Amino acid sequence: MTLRRPAPNVTAMDTVRAFAPATVGNLICGFDVLGLALERPGDEVIARHSPADGVTIVAIHGDGGRLPLDVGENVVGVAASAVITVSGGHHGIELELRKGLPLAAGMGGSAASAVAAAVATDALLGAGLDRPALLACALEGERVVAGAGHVDNAAPCLYGGIALSRPGDPVEVVVLPVPKGLSVALVHPPHEILTEYGRSILPKGLPLDTVVAQMADVSAFVSALHSGDLDLLGRALVDRIAEPVRRSLVPGFDSVRAAALAAGALGAGISGAGPSMFALCRSLADAHSVADAMAKAFGGAGLEGADRHVSEVAVEGARVLSDEGSES
Repeated sequence: MTLRRPAPNVTAMDTVRAFAPATVGNLICGFDVLGLALERPGDEVIARHSPADGVTIVAIHGDGGRLPLDVGENVVGVAASAVITVSGGHHGIELELRKGLPLAAGMGGSAASAVAAAVATDALLGAGLDRPALLACALEGERVVAGAGHVDNAAPCLYGGIALSRPGDPVEVVVLPVPKGLSVALVHPPHEILTEYGRSILPKGLPLDTVVAQMADVSAFVSALHSGDLDLLGRALVDRIAEPVRRSLVPGFDSVRAAALAAGALGAGISGAGPSMFALCRSLADAHSVADAMAKAFGGAGLEGADRHVSEVAVEGARVLSDEGSES
């Protein structure tokens, strides 16, 4: 695996700010293998040189005091340490995390923090790690802290677009084409579901016909992206693995999905482990209407004040920002 890429104009930086966007994992039919990136919101990590060796997390904003400053217990600390190890140096780095994504929301928050930390550390050091190496470092952060690396979130967060991830060492990421106008309505209700719990209730085995049907829908989804056949894409958005057991964790799931479809969505379902729900839409205008309908349905289920995030599928993933830049 090639570990380095050209890294012009980063070796002289004293401070680096990196942004990593929210993501939707699974994409209904693609459990653990498909994900997409939104344009915003997202997390930011600021990395600075420090006279002491190793990584220090000096501040965390936007988490309500819930995330640890201990480097070994926070995804940003582990991911940054992994970059230092892979780059083969001994460096002192201070990190500041600015959470733009809510916790336990199904929006790829831990992946965004880990990816932003890896990108910021790489740029600060001028290490020039390529994206497979950065992905491995980010996944190490998630694996150590969360017990598993959620590649269906981390891959699109880093690469942008819609990403298909093949398991292996290293993980192989295939960035898929995005039909013109394909947009996302993502609605986050005031509710939390811990990813660990969402995974613990998944079935340990599946009937063969269920596996075959799911494989067919993932294949149809990928084919639809290449051909631009949005009707086929909508028909492929069926989840036979996670949704049957997770839908009960999301108050109002059926009414929210029905509202999305009635408002013109191609399909709708749970984002990651939830409780956020998302819909894929033919246009940005449709996505705004669908998001409004989904938020209203959440309100009818007793979850008033759901946050709405609407964007086209983001072409660009994590990136270094200018000193003034702030996107979260």
